[in-house]
Amino acid sequence: MAPLEYRINGEHFRTQKALRERMRGIMNSYRYDEVVGEADEEFLRDLITRHPDYEEKAGVGVGGFLVVRTEWNNRGLMLVRIDGSDIDISWEECLKATPHAQQVRGCLRRAVKEQVLAVLAEAFTQGPVVCAVTGDSIASPREADVDHYQPVFEELAASFIQEHGGLAAFVIAPDNAAGFSVAELESAALVTDWQEYHRKYANLRVVTKHANQSILRRKTLDE
Repeated sequence: MAPLEYRINGEHFRTQKALRERMRGIMNSYRYDEVVGEADEEFLRDLITRHPDYEEKAGVGVGGFLVVRTEWNNRGLMLVRIDGSDIDISWEECLKATPHAQQVRGCLRRAVKEQVLAVLAEAFTQGPVVCAVTGDSIASPREADVDHYQPVFEELAASFIQEHGGLAAFVIAPDNAAGFSVAELESAALVTDWQEYHRKYANLRVVTKHANQSILRRKTLDE
């Protein structure tokens, strides 16, 4: 297997060690709870697109980053979303090769993001919303997430993939971008078909961020 090479925000790294050293340099240049500066933020924005859970971590959009103290007294990275919510994100995970199946699921999530955000916006047109899982009142979209249920997203995506030739038919387009980039499917027709499939078969419900990131995730892991 050929060694991994990385191109992050216009910088080329021939080895994982070189990229790791670059990241440690960034992390060590900040105090705990300090906001990452603009130049380093640009680099991190590009790097985290490689995270296996990028879509979930980014949520409604990346606002910036904080360097924080982890429970092991190390420097960790906190992603701050544009809605003010935050979540920890491991930059180490971004250095690993992402399996093809995971890349495809990421492409499918991004392709229907507008549908998901539309459901969220529509839900709050009449005021607060009741969480479909906990029954708690949700005051605004900033406190909410949209959950796929019956089927969950992974099941819906798996059905679509199977019906359209299996994973081999889902080719990832070459990465020719000079700056930020995320994996995209090569076939525009597949993307369109998936958007229609999702619109027809997806069941979406509004839940609290806690329910989506804790309760529902634990339930999925238990199953």
